[in-house]
Amino acid sequence: MTADVYVSGVSAWLPDTVCTVEEAISQGRYNAARATTDGFTSVCIEQHLSPPEMALRAARPLLRPEDASAINSLYLCSIHRHGHKLLWPPASYLHRALELDSRTRVMSLNQGCNGGFTAVSLAYDLILAGLPGDQLVLGADRFSGSAFDRFNSDLGTLYGDAAFALRLSADPGPYRIISLELESEPALEPMYRAARPEPEGPGDHDVKSAKKAYLEAYGRDGFNALFIPALQRLRRRLLDSADLESRPADYVIYPNVGAGLSAQLYAGAFANLARQDLWGFGRSIGHTGTADQFLGLWELDRRQALRKHDRVLMIGAGNGLGLAGMLVEKI
Repeated sequence: MTADVYVSGVSAWLPDTVCTVEEAISQGRYNAARATTDGFTSVCIEQHLSPPEMALRAARPLLRPEDASAINSLYLCSIHRHGHKLLWPPASYLHRALELDSRTRVMSLNQGCNGGFTAVSLAYDLILAGLPGDQLVLGADRFSGSAFDRFNSDLGTLYGDAAFALRLSADPGPYRIISLELESEPALEPMYRAARPEPEGPGDHDVKSAKKAYLEAYGRDGFNALFIPALQRLRRRLLDSADLESRPADYVIYPNVGAGLSAQLYAGAFANLARQDLWGFGRSIGHTGTADQFLGLWELDRRQALRKHDRVLMIGAGNGLGLAGMLVEKI
């Protein structure tokens, strides 16, 4: 058994192209009243690379040529299409492109926006159990090139394109994982599902219609009655495993969702467990599927904003409903 698990590296791919909210409004792509409520300033837009290619660029800085046999498992997480034939497994592309050992276990995961934390939890448990080798968790999404409208297909959220890479190891690295907790509320699963199965088509990307139908049926109070207790369960589990009340984290990183639906609920559950959040960064890139929190950690790392023993609390959430909380400490 291993005593600790470390983040030995975090990396990201963010495209250079951004579309500001002002530009989107002037082009008629986004409603000005919604913009005031949602609170975003811009979104990142990848114009050429597919999500697996973006993930490859995020992963390369974390690997050395001699690492081919050092990676035990690779996980590629996403919420949207990968841009190729439906039966193609994109994690196998990364297996080949990164020249990993033939025995490396690779898998493509689609478990909503909390999928990155689902993969991290699998990697974490395997390392704790003493499995040799490091674990590589990747996530990438691009919302162009399909019927998905990054400004209007969902309620209250704008979508940005990005990729992240996280390497986990039993060997000491720049961050130690103090706590990793998962929680769920599957009673909220219907919020993201059509009333009945439908033929494949453009309607697949109309996320907001299912949300509207759910809220019309159960109301905001019905949503809160399930969502808030789930957040409180996660909060209690985090407090049971870490001293966050007596020693708040230096930063908390939430999902990059707009202020209209659930953002206040995250803050209500976790804001007093950290000194500041990273919404100023999140609102400039958009909601990036599985990558938001890991991009935030990468941004703090890039800024050199953390000193030894500083701590970062990352809160994950995804349709289903899946929740996660991960607390890391700078070593």
